[in-house]
Parts: sequence; structure tokens; C-alpha cells
Amino acid sequence: MANHETIRNVIDQAGSRMVSVTFIKADGTERQLTFNPRHKGQILGTGHPIKDPVTALNNFKIMDIKLGQWRSFDARRVYRVKFEGRVVEMQPEG
Repeated sequence: MANHETIRNVIDQAGSRMVSVTFIKADGTERQLTFNPRHKGQILGTGHPIKDPVTALNNFKIMDIKLGQWRSFDARRVYRVKFEGRVVEMQPEG
């Protein structure tokens, strides 16, 4: 199963309970984000729409609870997802 599918399954199971993802950023550093999957809102900014369908499929936009800011992560870089004490380990893709 691809990382984006695993992450979507965890998010579906979590409902409105907190989910934490740990991944490697593009610059090689580690980042951990915690979010409520049901938190929805308008993302403002000067970014551009993702045109590549594979990149769009793997891109998750979330509200980081700790910082109160919108963030995104690439599922292909995720190696751990946690919710309700459950941990799902995965291999970063590519």
C-alpha cells in the first residue's frame, strides 16, 4: 500500500481525534506535525496550485495544532503516523 493510502486510512479511522505524522522535509530535517483531520478552513497564501497529479495525490494540507498554522506534507516522505496510541511505521518512498 502506498504511503498516501495508509495515511488516508489512518485519517479516516481517526475521525476528529488527533493524528501525528513524522516525516523528512525536503531539506533533510525531521518534522513532526499534529493535527485534527476534521479541522477545515481556507488556506491563504501566495502558493501555486499543484499541477502534477502524483504530487497532488501525495500532498496533505493540515492545521498544525501546536503552531496554529496551516502546513503541508508529502506522504512520500512520511515514516511514522500515530493516533490514539497506535503507531504505523512506513518507509519513505523514493
